[in-house]
Amino acid sequence: MNKHDRRVKKTIKALQSALADAMLDKELQKITVQELVNKADIHRATFYSHYHDVYDLYEQMEHDAISEFTKFINDNPAGHYENIYNSIIDYIYENPALSRLLFFGKGIDHKFQEHMYDIIEEKYLEIWMQEENISSVSEEMLYMATYHIQGCLSIISLWIKNNFSTPKEKIIQLIYSIDASWNMP
Repeated sequence: MNKHDRRVKKTIKALQSALADAMLDKELQKITVQELVNKADIHRATFYSHYHDVYDLYEQMEHDAISEFTKFINDNPAGHYENIYNSIIDYIYENPALSRLLFFGKGIDHKFQEHMYDIIEEKYLEIWMQEENISSVSEEMLYMATYHIQGCLSIISLWIKNNFSTPKEKIIQLIYSIDASWNMP
């Protein structure tokens, strides 16, 4: 199986979309392979050529999202907060079904959100230390980072929950205005 083959990509995307749709209404443990293959319009054997079970499909989706998220956050060469949130919002906007799944899927532990927070916090603190020319993070900086990152992620979460009804440019502008009004300790 060649993961770069167009047909394989289409099949995987169909299965991922089927799982994302199903998890908005049902818990992961209540979703069957048969339900997914029916929705994706593929043969059951095709499913098993890619995944062991429904949990494997979900874990692979989460793993891929975390890897991609980590990559684009760490590849932010300019070290600007705005670039971080631009990248996040672009990723979420380009992957709406996956985003709904990772933020609101039923019966999952939401590890993705924890990883997302940790990655953003690490990048934020790295930028602050560079800007302030310091070598360690103070406790106050940790509190401020938590407050700021949780606030921004809450805005993004509400945007996803509201089915992206606000234009992404307005969400970016809102986060930028929060960033601009916020002073680092």
